[in-house]
Amino acid sequence: MRSGIINYTVSAVVLAAGVAGVGAGEDTAFSRITGHYEAIRQALIDDSTRGIATHAEASAADATALAGDFEARAAGVDPGDADAVRELLPEVRTSAETLAAAKDLTHARQSLAVMTRPLTRWQKLVKGPRPVVVYCPMEKKAWLQPDEPVGNPYDPSMLRCGEVVQR
Repeated sequence: MRSGIINYTVSAVVLAAGVAGVGAGEDTAFSRITGHYEAIRQALIDDSTRGIATHAEASAADATALAGDFEARAAGVDPGDADAVRELLPEVRTSAETLAAAKDLTHARQSLAVMTRPLTRWQKLVKGPRPVVVYCPMEKKAWLQPDEPVGNPYDPSMLRCGEVVQR
């Protein structure tokens, strides 16, 4: 039990660091969603589903709120990229809802891969600091993470398998 508490505490600290690092001090829907995403990634690295539903639900809520009252600044992008992000929001929301409903690690990992797709397209448009996109050729899947040592959420036995493919 002590190990689970330590892992949960470490995940909470990483979440706080992820939110601060992604948004460069500016609170955007992207920084909030990727902060929740980072907590989910950390749980999967720890081979746990703890907190995943809560963070995925919060991501879906942030995507829904932004879609309802859209502003490019709130999305973390230039006005010229607003339409592209607006089109991604339904996919972010539905994939986050699917992730929230995942009942086990296998489904959570599959759902994270689906949620990653629109987030990597949004990541390209974000101005300022943002997470990097990493790709694992063994799993043939990508994920976002802070620009630090690779932490593969899809297979803990291949924790360091992956390379940064998009900054």
